[in-house]
Amino acid sequence: METGFIKLAGADVKYSFLRTGEETWQEFWYSIVPQKSKPIADQIREIEQAEFELFESQNIAPETIAARRIFSSDLINHSDEIDKYKTRQKSDFFLSVTEQPPANNVKIALMGMCLYNILPNGKIRNDNIICMDTDTGIKHIFIEHLLDIEADEYSDAESQTTKIFNFLEEKLAEFGTTTKESVLRTWIYAPHVDADYPGIVKARKVLFDVMNMTEETHYIASTGIQGGSGNRFARVFMDVYAVVGIQQNNVRYIQAPEHLSPTHVYGVTFERATAAELGKMDFLFISGTASIDNKGAVVHPGDVVKQTERTLENISALVDSANFQKEDLSSFIVYLRDPADYEFVKPLIEQYCPDLPIVYVKAFVCRPGWLIEIEGTAAKVIP
Repeated sequence: METGFIKLAGADVKYSFLRTGEETWQEFWYSIVPQKSKPIADQIREIEQAEFELFESQNIAPETIAARRIFSSDLINHSDEIDKYKTRQKSDFFLSVTEQPPANNVKIALMGMCLYNILPNGKIRNDNIICMDTDTGIKHIFIEHLLDIEADEYSDAESQTTKIFNFLEEKLAEFGTTTKESVLRTWIYAPHVDADYPGIVKARKVLFDVMNMTEETHYIASTGIQGGSGNRFARVFMDVYAVVGIQQNNVRYIQAPEHLSPTHVYGVTFERATAAELGKMDFLFISGTASIDNKGAVVHPGDVVKQTERTLENISALVDSANFQKEDLSSFIVYLRDPADYEFVKPLIEQYCPDLPIVYVKAFVCRPGWLIEIEGTAAKVIP
């Protein structure tokens, strides 16, 4: 993976390329983090300008954009400007918008991903679902911002989670597939994660049992984290990534049991990581990973530096178990319970993976004892 760092339009920009030759590429990740806070309209224009300059300098066509993730410090008050940003773009894309304040005290930050092999006119949208056809016959399906639209002040996270996953199953049926067959990655957000995570876990386990997704079959790579939707009654919402057209023997469910316990040991149902061969590329999706040992216990309580070191050790173990190398990493999202820890963890992480596209945000992790959690991606060309 080729990585780089530049300063553009008042923002720190990092990028990673998966290249197949000197002039050709398959995947491009980038992060844009403003250096200082400005009024929201100015902050978004700053990010937009930096993105434009990045695409120009790296010869990236707007049509190749597959996904953008925006992290906001105040989503209710930022949503109008974010909507304007989206309408100004030349090509459609998956847009994940979450209230997770950037840890460096700016209003928003952005993470983006481009795929070279999306077919011309290959993006088809239906409401909050976007399907992208590729030249390998694989369809990438992204579902944005799944939530219970009937939620009110009396509904709870468990019932909302049930509705969300049932809705997901209904929508995937329109593509002739199921959650079990096609979903590679979910992001489950809860604004009150400390209180509501047990209900989310309970509902998900019940649903997965019905779908025959068990420790003997497989789960889904996932991050369960604090995050706001801009809807004041949504106790939980979810983003989803699925693929159609992949053979099941091209999907691998990654464990590193000498470092991290299987998730079912402590009652949750997600994969530590999932690898998938999609056309010419092998992708790795690393779930939210924290300072945990092989018995499921929190390691180094209260010490964010040592927790960061253990988290990176665990990620290295997952990368190795998937037959990837650290140099294949393409992006990180770093979740901090306390943004004051940003100055302690940033040097450690950036020593581990210099110039990797990274966004650091404030978000409580599903266990109060975890001070940091990291999710990641990696990719390599299949020989």
